[in-house]
Amino acid sequence: MEIKDVVIVGAGPAGLSAAIFTSLDGWDTLLLEGEWVGGQAAIAYTVMNYPGFPPNDGAFLIENLQEQVTSPPPKGVGAEIRQEKAIKIDTEKKTVITDENQYEAKAVIIATGSTMQKLGVPGEGQFVGKGVSYYAKRDYEKFSGKKVLVVGGGNTTAKSALLAKTKAEEVFLIHRRDSMRAYPTMVRRLQKANVDIRYNTELKEIKGDGTVKRAVLFDNKTNEEKEVPLDWIIICVGTEPNTKLAEESGLAVDESFVKVDDSMMTSKQGIFACGEITGCDNHLVSCASDGATTGMAVSEYLALEKVKKGEMFKGAINGKYADEYLQILKEG
Repeated sequence: MEIKDVVIVGAGPAGLSAAIFTSLDGWDTLLLEGEWVGGQAAIAYTVMNYPGFPPNDGAFLIENLQEQVTSPPPKGVGAEIRQEKAIKIDTEKKTVITDENQYEAKAVIIATGSTMQKLGVPGEGQFVGKGVSYYAKRDYEKFSGKKVLVVGGGNTTAKSALLAKTKAEEVFLIHRRDSMRAYPTMVRRLQKANVDIRYNTELKEIKGDGTVKRAVLFDNKTNEEKEVPLDWIIICVGTEPNTKLAEESGLAVDESFVKVDDSMMTSKQGIFACGEITGCDNHLVSCASDGATTGMAVSEYLALEKVKKGEMFKGAINGKYADEYLQILKEG
């Protein structure tokens, strides 16, 4: 079993940001990512609201963030990312068990982000990977010559439709309301790309024979239902916090979010959480900020634990010297 100062489960914007702050303070930090670095931001996001970052694909920002986290100083902070899926956390022993290894930590940060929501319509589960997907970027090479339907009304939906348009023969987008949530600039891009937008329309059923062949659409204004032939459906109707691992680890959950205190600690000592699983707004900049707050809180927690044991240190950790931490303990 490997021993680390900090193990972070999840390498999305929150986890990566937390790693910057723990690593800068000298704590040996390991990030574990079961899928891809960056999470939702890396695969289906056009970043238009991140300070100092001109509008660009989220993958570009994540690549820079990953390089900053993993590169040794002075170019980066020298943390490590491993492609391993965490399957269990022993919150008492602060042990993280993955599909490959086990790690013991002095502090654990859970930053598992969110997963794409499912519609729950008939045929959806049956055709996942056979004409139904939730990430356009992962499957867009398969769209050549195809008729593609995109479902949803946000920025991710718009980006998915634009990406599909680069390959597919025909792309149309449906949204159950009479206007989109996406930024006006994204809607204008859809119109410029000649994406057929159909408002007040819902997906009711997916049909096919081995792969997707047809979809049943419902016009909620006229109450009319019709079948349309198509080859692929991309569902982008929002995300839901991925709290399963935290819940299975016995952490307190409040209204579908992991419960944390003012220092981002969960109901278990030394186990912290940040990002979308704690109810943070799902903008990339918000998650990065939440991660930064958590990284600083974890660093202070570890420094206090060190001083409690009578282990002094030179220099400052999170802006405080050892004697200042001693004073905090005396006052607390």
